[in-house]
Amino acid sequence: MVCMVKVQIGEFRDHVCEYVRRAENGETIVVANRSREVAVLQPRLRTKRSGRRLLGCLKGTARLRGDILAAIPAEDWFRS
Repeated sequence: MVCMVKVQIGEFRDHVCEYVRRAENGETIVVANRSREVAVLQPRLRTKRSGRRLLGCLKGTARLRGDILAAIPAEDWFRS
């Protein structure tokens, strides 16, 4: 069930933090200016975050080639 609250712009301005918290908890807030709806504040849809995080976004894309524990020859350090 989606709750919807209609509030006048002055009331909204005076209690913004309260209405943002209510929207965060699932309510939809309709802001009106002289009975004309001018804005809607609603909860953000939660999306799957895989692939958007900095760590882990490249998981499974690297391939190991050769012996990763062996020392690298000095001449290979500066190969172009």
